Amino acid sequence: IIRDSALEERLSFLEIEELRKLLGRHQKVFSNEPGKTHLVEHDIELISNNPIRSKPYRTSQRQTEILKAEIKRMLDLKIIEIGQSDYTSPMILVETVGREPRPCIDYRRLNSSIRNQYFPLPNIEERVERVSAAKFITVIDLAKGYWQIPLSKRAQRYAAFVTNFGTYVPLRMPFGLVNAPYFFSKLMSQVLENCESFAVPYLDDIAIYSNNWEDHLKHVNEVLKRIGDANLTIKPSKYKFAQNRTKYLGHVVGSGVRTPAEAKIKAVLDFPTPTSKTQIRAFLGLAGYYAHYVKNFSVIAAPLTNVLKGKVKRESIIWTKECNHAFEELKRRLTKKPVLYAPDYKKRIYYPE
Repeated sequence: IIRDSALEERLSFLEIEELRKLLGRHQKVFSNEPGKTHLVEHDIELISNNPIRSKPYRTSQRQTEILKAEIKRMLDLKIIEIGQSDYTSPMILVETVGREPRPCIDYRRLNSSIRNQYFPLPNIEERVERVSAAKFITVIDLAKGYWQIPLSKRAQRYAAFVTNFGTYVPLRMPFGLVNAPYFFSKLMSQVLENCESFAVPYLDDIAIYSNNWEDHLKHVNEVLKRIGDANLTIKPSKYKFAQNRTKYLGHVVGSGVRTPAEAKIKAVLDFPTPTSKTQIRAFLGLAGYYAHYVKNFSVIAAPLTNVLKGKVKRESIIWTKECNHAFEELKRRLTKKPVLYAPDYKKRIYYPE
């Protein structure tokens, strides 16, 4: 962790030794395998009593082998077990160009029958703004965060899934359940209660931020202690300690400034010219995440958003010169490496009338 964080460039020998001792006290929280919290278990309540049974999707031999490897891994980790249920959802393999195939469970039918829960998800903009002002930032990523939450017996029955080679019952909270993000956010709020002034979670990403070294050690120690007490684990390869500039939620933050992460901006730059409404929405979603960096973003994007207006549902679009100018101008603005400075709330702030 110390080597990967490149601390020798910023910290003294004594400060690094202080860090070694701190990490040694919390060694048990660092693991590539998910922990199992004792604080909560996820339950599922249905609004309909009609069992939902889905057949497995057809898969090629190559896809089947990938799914089998994932199933074996989940069995080895005791995330799932072989079983039977009167409720089944199909497992699928999501394949995207440039990314590794990703096994998922298609819970769409089940989700439509689940009674919705709600817990407010953190505001990303507020989180990024707060962390970017700090001089010391530590970023933590929990190891398969959802898998660290056990399921109730009832939820295990409802969340069972099927493949061409068997039926399986999840023992931990799987990805794809409609209430999972809210439940996980509620857990992290519970674990980090009263730590808001120095630690902010966004799902399984946690940023610890401080303005001096002594405070940062105290803050990191408190967060690691709470994570250990909750029997949660942190993925060592995703742990960055005491950075003055680091990646967080798609931004590079720290020392009072923030910029868009290069990989995200490259995705904007490489986005092909849209040929459908779906592609326009995808581009606006990608570029719109960084709207705060572009002055008059909504004005520039207006020709694109206008295409999406109206009751006509057809996907085809007419790509005008105005659309193309808006598309290219947003790309140009975002690839000029825009910078935002963190506000100093200790000073008086004037708002335009």
